[in-house]
Amino acid sequence: MASTLISTPFPENVRDLLQRVGTKKRKCFIREETAGTPIKLRSYWDGGSRDLYAAYDASGKRLPISVSGAPGFTAEPEAWTPRPGDVLVETGTFCGKEATPKITFYR
Repeated sequence: MASTLISTPFPENVRDLLQRVGTKKRKCFIREETAGTPIKLRSYWDGGSRDLYAAYDASGKRLPISVSGAPGFTAEPEAWTPRPGDVLVETGTFCGKEATPKITFYR
């Protein structure tokens, strides 16, 4: 599904998620996806960019997710399968600057 870019003031649930991951960005992308499809997450430095991930369940508890490094240098990660109510927050660095966060809500 398409992402929607929102700006401050954020809804309370979005503001709470952004505070948890430690970003002070004033914009973020929001997206809704259907739960149940396995996702492989990768995080490695590539030309000044890197993705970082945090997942939470419906009650706000942080979920353990497997994230791998560069292809060919690390083992393949276990796929994470989101359940309804889970949230994935993607932050990181883009071209040397803090990236705009992306929040995916799974239904």
